[in-house]
Amino acid sequence: MFNRMINNTFEELSKNIYLRGLCNTFIMLLPIPVISALCEVLSSFFAGGEFHRFSLFMELVSESTRSLYPVLLLTYFSLFLSKKEGVSRILVITSSLVIVLIICKTCKVIDSTALLNMNIPFFMAVLIPVFVSKLIFYIQSKKWFMRSELPSVIDPSINLVGITLLVIVIIGLPAFYLSCFVMTETVNWFIHYDINPIFNALILETSRNLLWFIGMNGHAVLSGSSAGLDCSHSVAITDIQCDSVHIMNSLFLTAYASIGGAGNSLSLVICMLLTKNKGYRRLGAVSLIFSFFNINELVIYGLPVMFNPILIIPFIMVPILSLSLAYLVTTLGLVTPVTIPISWMTPTLYSGYLSTDGDMNAVVLQAVIVILGIFIYYPFFRRMDSIKMANIVYSKSISDNYFDYDKLDESKSIGGMLPAMNQNILAQNRINKLQRSGDFVLFYQPQYNFITKNIVSIEALIRHRDRQGKITPPTFIDDFNKVGLASVLDFWVLHRALTETATIIKEFGITVSINVSPVTFIRKDFFYAVKEEVEKVEVPFSSIILEITEDVLIKDEFNTAKTIKKFRALGVKIALDDFGSGYSSLGYLSKYTFDIVKIDRTLTMNIYNKIGAELFSLTCQIVRTLGAKIVVEGVEKQCEVELMKKEQINTAQGFFFSRPKPIEKIDFTENVQL
Repeated sequence: MFNRMINNTFEELSKNIYLRGLCNTFIMLLPIPVISALCEVLSSFFAGGEFHRFSLFMELVSESTRSLYPVLLLTYFSLFLSKKEGVSRILVITSSLVIVLIICKTCKVIDSTALLNMNIPFFMAVLIPVFVSKLIFYIQSKKWFMRSELPSVIDPSINLVGITLLVIVIIGLPAFYLSCFVMTETVNWFIHYDINPIFNALILETSRNLLWFIGMNGHAVLSGSSAGLDCSHSVAITDIQCDSVHIMNSLFLTAYASIGGAGNSLSLVICMLLTKNKGYRRLGAVSLIFSFFNINELVIYGLPVMFNPILIIPFIMVPILSLSLAYLVTTLGLVTPVTIPISWMTPTLYSGYLSTDGDMNAVVLQAVIVILGIFIYYPFFRRMDSIKMANIVYSKSISDNYFDYDKLDESKSIGGMLPAMNQNILAQNRINKLQRSGDFVLFYQPQYNFITKNIVSIEALIRHRDRQGKITPPTFIDDFNKVGLASVLDFWVLHRALTETATIIKEFGITVSINVSPVTFIRKDFFYAVKEEVEKVEVPFSSIILEITEDVLIKDEFNTAKTIKKFRALGVKIALDDFGSGYSSLGYLSKYTFDIVKIDRTLTMNIYNKIGAELFSLTCQIVRTLGAKIVVEGVEKQCEVELMKKEQINTAQGFFFSRPKPIEKIDFTENVQL
């Protein structure tokens, strides 16, 4: 029951395209905080060795890299959104960046020390691009973009200026007033630490870890908040005694609530080392060194903890119990209060020793907290490892080559949750290799009419041709689906097919069939894209056939029916492809109106036995009852042609007639010999 609920949760998460894009963005940005943290470690190391110039250089690298994070977050996420919505990435990035900078400047003018200054780049870098991309998509769908006969550089420039200003006013102005309100009215409401130090410390730590759970560096976002816990403004740090009022401070949080980083993740890393899964042990071994210095990004994004409904429970629970235990034993006087400022990257155990001025009991307390964390994390980790996360939300959803995955070894899949992410990265890797080694091209397979004995239609089929001329079958289509690029492929095929066949359509009066993936067919902009492309090449809408499979019918019945109706009203024909290969096509035939039904090769192959032949005949009768035209796919033998004639089927395609070939190699004047 629990496993099914978790699987359903992941399945729902995996359907959210925005969540997938955000996850991928955080994964792509993983090197940034790691580089920043490592440079900070090196800065401290060089400072201790009296290499002050090297120390200063590393500190500058660390600060510069860290400050770049929000800008890169906005840019990468905007790139993803522009791909998803099919809008200009320049417009999305420019408008979003200007609006976010306006908000940041506003907050700095009102209160340069306000706590929310650190929050805004992170939250706004995610939210603003979503609103901007949606608005630009709306503007594009309303055809507000300028199109003229002026030189090609003029229109984009005018659109860039005009649309950017419009978006900034529509979204930026409300955001400006909202940020003013937030900064002037709510900053002082954030947390009042003077009421109850332990209670507020628990709230702060929980808030930090919740931010980590959604992929944001909670310690950076709420960096100013822990300052409110320090009592040094009213009591000298050297005067702090074992008084519960003064025990809780930011140093205390660093020593006991961040062992291994957020969520006391050192305990989780040790759990990974204890598992039988080689992949987890490998990741744990790499993460262990970083965790000793409280750098936990590899675990957050690599395991991952981010958006993981199982690990969120111990991730929140362990720091709370650790803080409570440490507060209790310190209050009882068993451990010296934390009074010595230390770097947050000071290794575990050693940090307890230094921060308490050499109290070995603090070292023991940290060790106990790590062991306690292991016992809490381990059952959740085992549960996670036992569930097959087939629909994990992580996949590289955009084709930009941000990182080089060429050296990724397929044999080193980590198992559990990570294989799905690895497989998606490998899919992206295969696509990149295809792009570098050659070009995607369209081949066309003719459909022949048995009565006229000539070509009546052609189906556009994508192929890959390398530099040596070798043709690769469309096995790569699955890779495009995995990484979320199915729509990019569909729009390319649509444009290329209409461009290449427009002359043939006008001259010979044939139709062209174009396959459309489920995710593309129900996109709001797909209808307008087809309409615009057909009008551009000036061919009849009736010469276009869009082929869909039953997957799109299952995916979204309401929008599918609506889209089919709109296309048929325009004159575009709709064909149900691969009929007979699925499990529910008969039911869908009665729900939707199709112009053409293409009977799959799997039914044709079984006509050599009595039952198979009867099923084929029965299928044809059902299709005719619904008023759809029949096209048989995969016809390869003369006996199959004879059966088609017997069943009074007039149109078929397959290797018996012609293999898929480039458009220029098809002879549209040739009659087929049957």
